Amino acid sequence: MFKKRFITAALSAILAVSVLAGCGGSGDTEGSDAQSGTESATTAKAGDSATGKTDLADAGFDTSYEPKKDSYKIYCTYKNIHSWYDAIKSGVDAAVADMEEKGVTIDYEWYGPAQPDAVDQVNSIETAVGQGYDLIAVDVNQPETTAKAINEAVSAGVPVATFASSDVEDSDRAFFVGNTDNYNDGCALAEAVCEKMGGKGQIAILSGTMGAASHEERLEGFKDTIAQYPDIEIVDEQRDDDSVEKAISITESWLQAYPDLGGILCNNMSNPVGACQAVKDAGKSGDIVIGGMDHDLRTLEYLKDGTLYVAQVQNCYDMGYKLIYDAVMTIDGETVEESTNVGSTSVFADDADKYIEMLYGDEGNAQ
Repeated sequence: MFKKRFITAALSAILAVSVLAGCGGSGDTEGSDAQSGTESATTAKAGDSATGKTDLADAGFDTSYEPKKDSYKIYCTYKNIHSWYDAIKSGVDAAVADMEEKGVTIDYEWYGPAQPDAVDQVNSIETAVGQGYDLIAVDVNQPETTAKAINEAVSAGVPVATFASSDVEDSDRAFFVGNTDNYNDGCALAEAVCEKMGGKGQIAILSGTMGAASHEERLEGFKDTIAQYPDIEIVDEQRDDDSVEKAISITESWLQAYPDLGGILCNNMSNPVGACQAVKDAGKSGDIVIGGMDHDLRTLEYLKDGTLYVAQVQNCYDMGYKLIYDAVMTIDGETVEESTNVGSTSVFADDADKYIEMLYGDEGNAQ
């Protein structure tokens, strides 16, 4: 049997504070016992149980590789504890189960801090180097901060891979599996919203966490696309710090300050939830065109009822699934694709039920 161990930083703070920032980030949490390795009790919230697997998953992926060893030890560190990573982890677990059927044990650590912290990530990589891992996998918080730690780990003889939302191409990492197109995700959302607005009016932007590479790239895509619509004015842009509650508060203030607001763009998984809640509570669902990232169940429900116009959903499952296969092959000395783009897609109201069913099954339908 394979072994999964979950560790968290500042466990007491996690248990005391229910609202945590996230990469896609809402107040959703996943706790653990750092000493026993068993999951601690947490309150489930929408988004916690997404399988991650949609029809974006690569059905033709070659799983025939036969590992050269009976066991592997992999360290995975990501931006912070958040339900977005549960969808990636579902792919990791599926690949680990595949390996178990081949008689191979994958012992992996799955670590994220309570809040995004580039220094904490560097420290976790440095610590992992001396703990006998065969490979370290990193969802990079801030590339400029993490690159040196990656290079030092490789110099110490531990291969490093990057995965999920951010790569560091100018480093010694072995490979990347994830979304390489955050900029164009931003462009796709902005174009859909601007067209729905008729190419004119006022628009506001919820811009996530400062320094998070995926958020900054989507933000750039937003602005470059809006610039192509001279009759659309950006009236405000504010950092929500990946907090649903802060996104609600900011949006409520916009509704007061800009009664003619026509659109809102959201660049992570939490802020469309907050924007939509504020807009719906104000009785303006459908009057303000909202576009935002990813697969939170609440986001998909807002898509279904017309409060959200478009969601850009990433292929999280393959971020985890292909990571494990490529990691095993890399440890074995085999060559893998240097960069694998798993893709994303724009989802509109007509496909909301389809994505709810794929990602949440009976739980989603019961909401």
